[in-house]
Amino acid sequence: MRAFPALPLVLALALFASSTAMAQGNKQIMSERMAQQDLKRNIVEAVIGFKLKSETEFGFTEASQYNVDTRAASVIKDITVDKTIYDPEKDVAFCFGHIVLTNLVNVMGEKVKFNDVRVEGFGFGTMTEGSRPPLRALRAALVNAQDQMAAALVGDNVLSRTRTDNFILSDDSNRSKVCAAVYGAYVPHPALNDPDRGWGWDESGNAYVYLEMDARKVKDVLGDLLVYQQENIIKVMGRGAQKDDSANSGGAAGSDLVRDPGSKTQYMDLGMPGARPPQPGQDPSGKPAQ
Repeated sequence: MRAFPALPLVLALALFASSTAMAQGNKQIMSERMAQQDLKRNIVEAVIGFKLKSETEFGFTEASQYNVDTRAASVIKDITVDKTIYDPEKDVAFCFGHIVLTNLVNVMGEKVKFNDVRVEGFGFGTMTEGSRPPLRALRAALVNAQDQMAAALVGDNVLSRTRTDNFILSDDSNRSKVCAAVYGAYVPHPALNDPDRGWGWDESGNAYVYLEMDARKVKDVLGDLLVYQQENIIKVMGRGAQKDDSANSGGAAGSDLVRDPGSKTQYMDLGMPGARPPQPGQDPSGKPAQ
């Protein structure tokens, strides 16, 4: 019996396996393309700017809510993608890039001249729903940081109303609004392995993003120029939560991306009614949030 006919069969199986492996690359390509798009958006928001409006309701008798609406639109080119990293297990792509600025028109319609300033940014992407909660939290943290930056520059419009009946709080409204157009706010040290990286997740799975900017000028939504009298460099931190509020929901944050964001929140027993009082001699100073 001749053994030669088996050779074409082996070649056919090899070609089939190769084509199957190639077909599986669609998800990776789409995730990487999404990361590139996220990179472009983050750079546009940093160098061109964004318009923001936020509303907060935190009265003791009203339903609490915090809403932020940001918008950015611009034609931009010459963004260079320096590095793309893909995690095949979680189907998460990370994209790092930069742009060298010369002249541009910002969100206020002003022409701004730069002397070859390099602005760096990053972006994430995934086609897998199970990997998206941490990325949504990271985007939410960036939006919160943008709101914090706008509030630091133009201030909060606080609206408060309280009513008591027979010593009982019956109506309490505590609201605030922020409206601003901001450009030049950037994430410091965006590189993935930078020891001072300005973004990540804490041990609870919540995301954090730092924003910095040189507060040379900013305009509110009416177009009035605002002069900021404090330090030239403003730094704020935004926070964002995953939808299920769980660090073990199958998200994309690995142990190497989990860090202490430097939150000022302290955890301690406040001695509220119904709570267990601190034991005598126990240090009530609390400890930093992890």
